[in-house]
Amino acid sequence: MFRELGVFEYHSTQRDRFRAGELWQEWAKAYPDVFDDKDVAIARNQAGPKMGLHFFEWLAAVLIYQSFGYLSLLQQYEFKAHDRKRRVLRELVTAEVFSLITNHGAAFGGVQSPDLLVYARDRSDWFFCEVKGPTDRLRDPQRKYFDALSDAIGRDIRVIRFKLPTPEGS
Repeated sequence: MFRELGVFEYHSTQRDRFRAGELWQEWAKAYPDVFDDKDVAIARNQAGPKMGLHFFEWLAAVLIYQSFGYLSLLQQYEFKAHDRKRRVLRELVTAEVFSLITNHGAAFGGVQSPDLLVYARDRSDWFFCEVKGPTDRLRDPQRKYFDALSDAIGRDIRVIRFKLPTPEGS
C-alpha cells in the first residue's frame, strides 16, 4: 500500500525563504515544467499563517525532478479548476480511477488525493506520492482512501518524509 521513497533533511532557512516568497519564485523559474501558473498563484496568494503551507510538496517535486527527471502535479489535480492537471491525470489513469479521484470526497471524510502525481515526461511511468513534514502523520481517513486508491491502481502510494538535520554530536 505504501512505499517509502526516503527521509530527507531540509534546513529551516529553506522554509523561511519559501515563506518570504524567495525560494518558490526561484523554483517556479527553474522548473517551469513542474510548477504551473496556478501553483504560482496559490503560492503568491498564501499570506499570513498559511504562507509556506506547501513548502514540503514543492521541495519533494524539486527533489523528484532532480533525482529522476519526473514531473509532478502538485495537489488539486482532482479539481475542475485545474484543467491542465486534470488532463494529465486523465491521460495516466483509467476512467474508473479518474472517477474515484475526482468523486471520492464524502466517501472518505473529505480527504484530498495524495500530494503529488508524479510522472515521466513521456507518460511511460507514474505514481502517487504523499509528502510528510516532520510533524505530519497519515490520518485514518487518508489511510482508508489511499488503500482504496492503491487497490484501484494496482500500485503502492509512495511517501517522502522530511526532517530537520540532527544536531552534530547528538
